Amino acid sequence: MRDQAVDAEADLPERGRLATAAAYTIAGLVHIVTLSLLIGGLLLVVLGLRTVVQPLIGLVLLLSAALMRPRLDGLDPDLPTLRREEAPALYALLDDVADTAGVRRVDVVQVSAEFAVRASAYGIRRRRRLVLGYPLWMTFAPQQRVAAVAHELGHFASHDVRRGALVGVALASLTGGVEQMEHQPAVADTILATSPFSRYADDMATAAVRFKAHGAAANWALWLPGLLMKGAAWSLVRLTLPSARRTEFRADAVAARVASTQAAVSALRDRRLAGTVGAEVHRLAIAVRTFGWTGIAQSVDQDFWAKVAAHTASVSDGVRNEHRDTGSDDEATPGPGGLNGRSEDPGLPGIAPRVARLSMGSTHPAAVLLDAARADAIEAELREPKRVLADRVVQDCVHA
Repeated sequence: MRDQAVDAEADLPERGRLATAAAYTIAGLVHIVTLSLLIGGLLLVVLGLRTVVQPLIGLVLLLSAALMRPRLDGLDPDLPTLRREEAPALYALLDDVADTAGVRRVDVVQVSAEFAVRASAYGIRRRRRLVLGYPLWMTFAPQQRVAAVAHELGHFASHDVRRGALVGVALASLTGGVEQMEHQPAVADTILATSPFSRYADDMATAAVRFKAHGAAANWALWLPGLLMKGAAWSLVRLTLPSARRTEFRADAVAARVASTQAAVSALRDRRLAGTVGAEVHRLAIAVRTFGWTGIAQSVDQDFWAKVAAHTASVSDGVRNEHRDTGSDDEATPGPGGLNGRSEDPGLPGIAPRVARLSMGSTHPAAVLLDAARADAIEAELREPKRVLADRVVQDCVHA
């Protein structure tokens, strides 16, 4: 039995390479099919104008191509953006981390209200964007922050296929198309209806019925393309899972080499604070909205995050001890990056095996240090973004 297990473990890399090759094949086919649908739909519409069937089929093909269009991502217009000239200390730290990790430097930084650090490529030129979640930045110790950033950039050093130009764009196109089909806003009666006493009531009711009929016909026509998109997306996720698991471990190794093994391990374990921090942000936002007229809203930008930090510091030891006693380190890794509290892919390795892998390896000292002076300079550069985030969280009252 042991020999069989060893053989299975030895065959895993080969199976992983085959799965990755299959993922590249499917991704290539997705892009070819999208281009074919676009060209075929245009030809049917233009050349078949004298008929009825051909333009209708062409429109279905064009709609399918629109759903499968490449989604190259971009900067989030709702998030504060920090350019190099606005945050020299922050970019100097990120450059040191990128150079030590052996990856291309970050092009732009955006600050969010998530308990997360996310790195991605955007645009046609595939520039590098880092989304820095201020709740995580505020909660983590300085070297843990370095570890979180290094882990995210380590995905590029590990050649994460899910973030690559071919597979990553195809996966984003498929999932975006499926979500667009599943979350199409329903045409409620109140949208097209008007007052029953209006002289246009009958016309509006007739228009609503026709609109719904056309929408239902379009949904039926796109049912098969949508089913195929779901199947292709599921296949890409499953086929890239072995590579994603290995990439997660490799990114952990990069974090340990850049920030120190101790910082990488503690950052992994402290990701469980995400729920506590998010709940406090939500609670405080509701309190500010509720009692805003008493003057709290006027000082939200000064003390909102300070209050969240104080609450987190008061309960963090209890949360760590609770999870240590219950052994909940075995929970699944939360999505790409693994240090950010999200739970998007339960197939990725959990905290316990990752901590064990780091503990069994070589112990690394910190190659990039975030000392007090550097941390204070970065905090000063984040003053305006965190003010904007506090106002937005209070305004929206969303769970950050």
